[in-house]
Amino acid sequence: MFCTLKQWIQKDHLWKLSYHILLSLVTISCDQGIEPKPLESSGFSGTITFVTQWPDSVKRSFLVVFENPLLEPDDFTIENLKFLSREIPLGMQMHNFSSLDSAYIPPAPGPFPSGSYAYVAVVQQSTEVLSLARKDWFVSGVYYTFGDTTKPGTMVIPDSTFVENINIRVDFNNPPPQPPGGE
Repeated sequence: MFCTLKQWIQKDHLWKLSYHILLSLVTISCDQGIEPKPLESSGFSGTITFVTQWPDSVKRSFLVVFENPLLEPDDFTIENLKFLSREIPLGMQMHNFSSLDSAYIPPAPGPFPSGSYAYVAVVQQSTEVLSLARKDWFVSGVYYTFGDTTKPGTMVIPDSTFVENINIRVDFNNPPPQPPGGE
C-alpha cells in the first residue's frame, strides 16, 4: 500500500513534480507570461502655428527647449539648452514636431529625458549661418501652460511618458517678451 521513495519517483509522480516546478518558475519570472514588455519612450510633440506672414528678415527658425528659466543673460548657455530642432521650413503655416525627430541637440534621435523644462520656444535668426549667440536669436513664440500667457509654461515629462500637445502660436506682429541678453 505504501510506496517507497524510489517507487514514487518511478511512477508518474516525478512528471507531476517537474510540471509543478516548471509552472512555478514561469509564473514567478514573467509578469505578462511570455509576452514582451512594450517599449516606453519619454519625449514630447506638438504643433507650431504661424498666424501671420513670415518677415523677409528671417533666415532660419528653430524649436528650442531650455531646462532652466532664462532670467539672466548668463542663463542662455549650451548646458541649459536641451533641445535645438533642425530648421523649420520658412514660410510654413503649421509645423508638427517631435523630440523623436532629428535635431542638432541632442545629436541622435531617441527618447528625450524625463523632467521639467522651464522654457520652450520658437526662435528665428537673421544670420546666414546657425549661431548659438543669444544676440542672434529672436523669440517669436513661447509655450504657455493651459493658455496662461503671463509667463512661459513649464513642460513636464514624467518618467516613461510621451507628452503631446506642446503647442505654440507664433504671431510675428505680436512677439512674446524677449529673454534677457538679446539686442
